[in-house]
Amino acid sequence: MDSRARVMATLEHLEPDRIPFDLGGAAQSGMHTRAYASLRHCLGLPETAIALQSLIGQTAEIDEDLLDRLCVDTRLVRGGSASNVAQQVRREGDYLTTIDEWGVAYRMPVDGGLYFDICASPFDLEDVTERLTLHAWPDPVDPNRFRGMHRQAAAARQKGKLVSLNGLCAGILEVYSWLRGYPRFFTDLATAPKTVELFLDKLLELKLAYWEQALDRVGQDVSVIDEADDMAGQSGLLMSPTTYRRLIKPRHRELFAAIKRMAPHVKIYFHSCGAIRPLIPDLIEIGVDILNPVQISAKGMDPFELKRDFGNDIVFWGGGVDTQGVLCSGTPQEVRENVRRNIDALAPGGGFVFAAVHITQANVPPENFMAMWETLQEYGVY
Repeated sequence: MDSRARVMATLEHLEPDRIPFDLGGAAQSGMHTRAYASLRHCLGLPETAIALQSLIGQTAEIDEDLLDRLCVDTRLVRGGSASNVAQQVRREGDYLTTIDEWGVAYRMPVDGGLYFDICASPFDLEDVTERLTLHAWPDPVDPNRFRGMHRQAAAARQKGKLVSLNGLCAGILEVYSWLRGYPRFFTDLATAPKTVELFLDKLLELKLAYWEQALDRVGQDVSVIDEADDMAGQSGLLMSPTTYRRLIKPRHRELFAAIKRMAPHVKIYFHSCGAIRPLIPDLIEIGVDILNPVQISAKGMDPFELKRDFGNDIVFWGGGVDTQGVLCSGTPQEVRENVRRNIDALAPGGGFVFAAVHITQANVPPENFMAMWETLQEYGVY
């Protein structure tokens, strides 16, 4: 059974020969550059210039030699930036700074910084009506975004890998929060629903235009569509279920339905961190096939309970090992025990793609990463 067949079987809630393994096959399952460099050294792989998959998150573009060494079943196809975008990094005092194509400004400490944080938002003002019209929105169908997509997808399919396709940007709600700034974003959700709708509709319009072009070009080679919207924290949702269902869910429904019309064969992978359990039935209802990262350390996210209650209707992609505590600061033995427990919970009956909960962070020892991987190899056979 090749990688693609293995993942496709589990996406259909069947048990393949073994649990599929993902590393970097989605935008939210990669590695920080520091952890990646350490892992390459641990495995005796040649030193290489590490390319960035994400400047803001400082995640690595994972090289094919490491993906092959670890028998990774997935490959992510990503587009480029618009032709007129050249995101520059500048030093300003004790910080490195940058502005993305949406106009959001970020900074990272020069000493000890691990990733960029938002420091200024273009719509952090009282009245946004005029600015919405005048704002220089990114061009979602700039030809440069699609350059190289077909080559990436064809190469992955030739190797028998499951191909996923990345989107234009993060989720409509998440990008809105960055554009507006968090204080005004949360205030809008509570007091200004019309403002929320204006932003979400604009972002939905841009996403739909991108997906139409991307799927027309490479949809035949792609099995999974990578979408996201972080809607929960460690102990609960970032908004009430009522607010989600009134303002956000109808637009998620429209987005997912449009993707399925464009490419009926694809599975919708949806990333949402934290204690997302109260919204899982809603996500299933509107067409989400796959949930990531399955943050098992958050409230209500016990993997046994999730599998019992939702395992027939949604695939769990992630949840393989706790990255908040165990993977970064536990012993290799504690990592092994955590992996075995999560496999016991999520693997029966298929519907489980093994990945760490979100990005492998900078402080994860390579010994712990390999303890995770070795346990999966030993314990992940059906």
